[in-house]
Amino acid sequence: MNVSVNQKYLQIMVEDDNAFLHKAIAYAEKYFSKSYRLSRTVLILDDGERFKKDYLINWAYHVCLQEDSKCADSKSEDSKSQESGEMPDLEYLLDFTYLPIRIKIVGKNSLVERVKIALRILNGKRVMLKMSKVNATARRYIANLFEEYYLGCDRDEVYLDSTKPYFWESIINLVSFKVVHNVILDFDYESFHNRGGLGGLGESFLTAHERELRQSYMILESSPNDDFDTIKKRYLRLAKEYHPDNVFGQDSQVVESYNERFRSIQEAYEKIRTALRIAS
Repeated sequence: MNVSVNQKYLQIMVEDDNAFLHKAIAYAEKYFSKSYRLSRTVLILDDGERFKKDYLINWAYHVCLQEDSKCADSKSEDSKSQESGEMPDLEYLLDFTYLPIRIKIVGKNSLVERVKIALRILNGKRVMLKMSKVNATARRYIANLFEEYYLGCDRDEVYLDSTKPYFWESIINLVSFKVVHNVILDFDYESFHNRGGLGGLGESFLTAHERELRQSYMILESSPNDDFDTIKKRYLRLAKEYHPDNVFGQDSQVVESYNERFRSIQEAYEKIRTALRIAS
């Protein structure tokens, strides 16, 4: 769910299974004479009683915040205040209630966003995880995932302390494709593996085949020191978690992402199995 300002109207985008939708439609039909229900849209054209539109936008705005907070494990009041920056401030939205209001009804999975995350070196002590777009859910998940190294965040950036022991080995093992709520988190494996351009751990001494094999271990959340039984268990767990059947009928972006992840898991397992068979 989201509230935004467009050029010609204020828009409340809400999923068709959201409880707020039915209440908002009932409110529009009761209090606005110029309220028009279309197949996937409700248009409110009244401008004579703006306080009613103020109420609706205020209501929708706080429902968005409440839904957002349900999935948040905020670290502090400061981090909570940063999350509210994802939507325009309420005061800003209320400045535009002279415009028509459009309630746009979307499918359950139509609000899915794909956020790519890359690693960048800032200096000898700090690294930055750069997101391809601003997304509060992605930012919270990243901050929690790398909590041990967390320093702070900006709208589309998370800062980590790279001076802690085994930072690079740990961060590579923590990175994995995830779908969190309505967000696809797509980590840029290459930027992590190459330490933001510094080169992989011992990378200069590896052949192309060895680098590819290292990448396969990373995809399976494993290391070359793990025994094959451990690797196989992780492969089976990941293959089960990201099997495309788990998202059958959902948003096409989610389905394609699961397909990509599933293929990479299969390919990584085959490369490792072949390499170990040859080595033995």
